Amino acid sequence: MRGQARENATCPAYRSGRSCWQVDWKSIVEALPTAQQAFWTSFLSNCGNCVVYKQHPEEMQSRIDAVRAIVFND
Repeated sequence: MRGQARENATCPAYRSGRSCWQVDWKSIVEALPTAQQAFWTSFLSNCGNCVVYKQHPEEMQSRIDAVRAIVFND
């Protein structure tokens, strides 16, 4: 997200000034239409490349897994 203006950022965590590993992604994604749920699952699959993910991998991975469970009905 670096380089993006916070108010126009594609990531809701960055846009709101919160750390992504602190965001309840499951609640956010559950409230979206199915097509957008798939987008955010894909978006979150890129988190492993992020410095924040590398600092908080367990917390963030649990959030990613919760979102994947919604989309893939796990």
